Amino acid sequence: MVDEIKLTASTHPVVLGNCPFLEIAADRDKISSVISNLVSNAVKYSDKGKTVTVSCSFSPVSVTVSVKDEGMGIAPEDTDKIFDRYYRVKTEHTQHIAGFGIGLYLSAQIVQLHGGRIWVESETGKGSTFYFSLPI
Repeated sequence: MVDEIKLTASTHPVVLGNCPFLEIAADRDKISSVISNLVSNAVKYSDKGKTVTVSCSFSPVSVTVSVKDEGMGIAPEDTDKIFDRYYRVKTEHTQHIAGFGIGLYLSAQIVQLHGGRIWVESETGKGSTFYFSLPI
């Protein structure tokens, strides 16, 4: 997945962090779509040349994938709404970035239909890390 993303995200280094091998029962295309959306957003909302890191971890009951960027970050008042349909963060930095506000919503729906959860940790001006976990 990361190799495919590197072909389209040539303006940013995309790094695969620690990702141990693990098989889960999930729709490969849909979960690939979630990862692709998170990485695409990380690239879209980060300055050129900033690193995007994809990592994985697991516990006895779930696997967690994270996508970390060095972008503009998300204000606390926006993080609770970021996965709502049509919601877009409105700042002077985002006003010229195209989008409809459905990518994160669709990603959240896919993750939830797989019995998982999705969330974000972010600090304005320092970047964001999006996570999703799926049951094993």
